[in-house]
Amino acid sequence: MKNNRLSIGQMAELNHTTLATLRLYDENGLLKPVNVAPTNGYRIYDVLQSTAFHIVQHNKELSLSLKEIKEVLDRSDFDFLSTVYQQKLVDLDRELKEILWKKAEIEKVLLWIDYFRHLPPAGTFTMEYIPKSYVYAEPAARDYFQEDFGSVVYDLSHMEGALRQKGVRGINPYDAFLAMKLDDFEAGHYRTAQLGVNLSREAAAQLHAEVWPSSMSACVYLDDFTQAADYLDQLRAYCEKQHCTPTGDVTCQIIGVIDKKDFRKTSEILRLQVPVKVGENPHH
Repeated sequence: MKNNRLSIGQMAELNHTTLATLRLYDENGLLKPVNVAPTNGYRIYDVLQSTAFHIVQHNKELSLSLKEIKEVLDRSDFDFLSTVYQQKLVDLDRELKEILWKKAEIEKVLLWIDYFRHLPPAGTFTMEYIPKSYVYAEPAARDYFQEDFGSVVYDLSHMEGALRQKGVRGINPYDAFLAMKLDDFEAGHYRTAQLGVNLSREAAAQLHAEVWPSSMSACVYLDDFTQAADYLDQLRAYCEKQHCTPTGDVTCQIIGVIDKKDFRKTSEILRLQVPVKVGENPHH
């Protein structure tokens, strides 16, 4: 180095960068050499330009584009510089919100995977605590319990598509349900009252959704929707056997819609559940 002058190779080595990067910055007007030899085109830099190089690099790390950095350098105006950084803060807040949403969704899916892998076999009856949930439901367009599962999927797909068009995100096919009135369940008239989806708290706020309170529920698992009526009969008998009184509407919760051995195939995994008051025989 003579008189603080560096060849392009020395400039690149000093600043742990590449020749291509320095040439790119030169071509875009971000960092021009102090001299270009007329005979061979060799670029010569002043060592003090290392500071300017690191300022450019720092702004790249802050997500400014080369075009934005050039405009800042061309204007050399602090008001404009403040405006650029303030907009970057807005952009980063938006990106952060999106990243946190994706993180929460992935964590939710991981919880579902763990739950799905530990499900009891079809025909298992349980007493379970069902947490509070936020739901969006519409009156049933048809009596799904008298049809096959394709009718459920068809109308759910239409509902979910309409909600997505409204900007509602985080709707999953394993977060949907059918609801039946308690009176119909107790009378053995298995008619669908509502079709709906469970929502995140964020999505629920967008839709002013219903809040279903937590409950202790009598449940039974099944993997064939056509057997729902038989299992509903058995669920009512299970409640009597456990000396508990149904206290709310029955839900057919869709837990999974993929085949455990081939993810390209569908296979309904369902849970029939009814909130109950434990310790009271409905016939006493």
